[in-house]
Amino acid sequence: MSKQFLKYCLVFVLLHFIKSLNATTYLVVNKTELQNRMNAAVPGDEIVVQDGSYDWGLISINNTKGSSSSAWITLRAQTFNGVVFQGSTYLQFAGKHILINGFRFANGNVGNNDVIQFRNQAAGTFASYCRVSNVTIDNYNSDSSGTISGTDIDNKWVSIYGVRNRVDHCTFINKSNSGATLTVWYDNAVYPLQSTPTHNRIDSNYFNQRSYLGGNGGESIRVGTGAASRTYAYNVIEYNLFENMIQTEPEIISNKTCFNTYRYNTFKNCSGGLTLRHGRYCFAYGNFFIVNQSGVSEDYGIRIIDKGHKVYNNYFEGLDGNKNSLTSLRCPIILYNGFYSVDDTSNPSHSNTYWGGDSSVIAFNTIVKCEGGAGIYLGFTDNGNNPYQPLGITVANNLIKMSTGQAAYIPTANNLLTYFAEGNIYAAPNGLGLTSSTGFTNSSLNFGSRTNGILPPPPLVQDAAVNTADYITMLNNLDGQGLTRSATYDVGCTEVNGTGSIIANPLDSNLVGAGKPVFVLPVHLLSFKTLLINKTANLNWTVANELYFKFYTVEWSTDGEKFQTLGTVAAKGTNNGSVSYSFQHGNTVAGNNYYKLKMVDKDGSLQYSPIRMVTVGKTISLNIYPNPAQQFLTVDLNGTINRQTEIVVTDPAGKEVKRLKPTCNTLNISLQNFSQGLYIVSLFENEKLISNHPLLIGGK
Repeated sequence: MSKQFLKYCLVFVLLHFIKSLNATTYLVVNKTELQNRMNAAVPGDEIVVQDGSYDWGLISINNTKGSSSSAWITLRAQTFNGVVFQGSTYLQFAGKHILINGFRFANGNVGNNDVIQFRNQAAGTFASYCRVSNVTIDNYNSDSSGTISGTDIDNKWVSIYGVRNRVDHCTFINKSNSGATLTVWYDNAVYPLQSTPTHNRIDSNYFNQRSYLGGNGGESIRVGTGAASRTYAYNVIEYNLFENMIQTEPEIISNKTCFNTYRYNTFKNCSGGLTLRHGRYCFAYGNFFIVNQSGVSEDYGIRIIDKGHKVYNNYFEGLDGNKNSLTSLRCPIILYNGFYSVDDTSNPSHSNTYWGGDSSVIAFNTIVKCEGGAGIYLGFTDNGNNPYQPLGITVANNLIKMSTGQAAYIPTANNLLTYFAEGNIYAAPNGLGLTSSTGFTNSSLNFGSRTNGILPPPPLVQDAAVNTADYITMLNNLDGQGLTRSATYDVGCTEVNGTGSIIANPLDSNLVGAGKPVFVLPVHLLSFKTLLINKTANLNWTVANELYFKFYTVEWSTDGEKFQTLGTVAAKGTNNGSVSYSFQHGNTVAGNNYYKLKMVDKDGSLQYSPIRMVTVGKTISLNIYPNPAQQFLTVDLNGTINRQTEIVVTDPAGKEVKRLKPTCNTLNISLQNFSQGLYIVSLFENEKLISNHPLLIGGK
């Protein structure tokens, strides 16, 4: 390394050190000063707005100084809620690593403009890696009528553009006009082209009193549009509370892109629910849907539209939106027929249609004290106008207790719909509601007194799940409250004797929303992988949100039940993006070796990771899923991987189309450039064929 290069590196480090020392706090009292300071701010700077009430019109920020990993450029109120924006005030900002914190928008009217926009509309620039936190928007309605009409004004309160942004600990109350409260936007509007994945995080917010009485446009959260619905988006919407929502729009959350995660949200006494409206392969788990007061109507749980969704570990209590009719759309869980075949996705005129819920999974959910109608409705048909019936549905290990109606239902016209059922336990006055009872057991179900916000299930659910091993990957060994499940799972969302700490209960307004960050989210385990190299187990994990975290304890077992401590790894304590760790265990034993992480917070609370396994001294084996597949394929390897391990994919003509040397036990393979047809996935060890696995790639 040259002296000149070393000198350059030293100067670079010194400049950044000096810049951090020069980070400054500025107090501003007018819009011009705010905009000038924010546009010129460098990472570490704080622009503080003096407490007061202001009507400033458009606040426009376009900062180019930050980066995805720099210190925050902060715009905040002098004191929380001490700055009240009113009248015609609205905010547009663009840049990287900008934090907006502590403001209150109240009693304003900004026409069709968004109240907060992660974009500088005039400059055409987006915000990325930015955050809006501890902000309140209250009664910022551009139209006070609350009904749909020719003069109805549509304005969103928060519009997220760009990538890897976060909206957290905000309060959104008293929105009565048209337009979703919070919308995630995409850079493509030509169906079926894909947009840029956004990876946004929307968490710990409080939504109350959404009261728009028109039709469409009354959502609280909308993630995407029909035109962008084939986008692989990867957003996480978690720990949000929706309470007393009385809008006519049925969709409190409307999903319209692929691969999003909806978890640990609470819907309490709401008219509406969570709709997986457009997009595919989304996850909805650990959510709570509860109605416990009179006068609530039109409530439901989760609607499944389009293919490949996984709905599991959710809790539904007291819902009665379909109590008067089996044709109602407002069941605890309802899965749709399609207007077109799920393979017919190329026609732009179909972008806003309904697609059947093929290959979706409904598993380990608890439905209790609900009135029907049906608890689970398979294949909703709109007077025969959506004739494409879902195929390959899995309904497994759900716990269903209906106060009225049937446990499950399929319209008699849906004679082409296919589903597989196992391990479900039910009690319903009008019986099961299916022509076949295979996979469903009728039992007397007496739930216990409310504990941790939910009704605990009867003891008969313990260790009653069927084919637990088939659901380990999906559930990550966790129940709906984040407890680790036992070796044989319990039926429903609750593991009666689950271990570890509860990370999710039904939320209330004391835990989430602006000024209520007392509910510290647990560390997020983004990935936990094991790789066996020369009989040494290499553990690698990646986490996010570990600002208040203390350490990780690595535990090992030879039977998957009795674990011992191998060592402790101190947390790095960052909340800026993700951070990775590694640990090696050289004293493995022949056969199966099981590993898990005990993750300990500074307050002493803890949680456990899913269990991972490596096998020493046995022939390596391979498993692939989903099969049939379309956009991607997951390959699981069980056994010791070395430099001579290879995976080869051959096409229908026997031609090799892909060859991989795996570096970990789980791989994801993109199939976007593969044609439809039958392929063979082969596993080789030292150039010797170990096994062949047929793979069917269907329409995309």
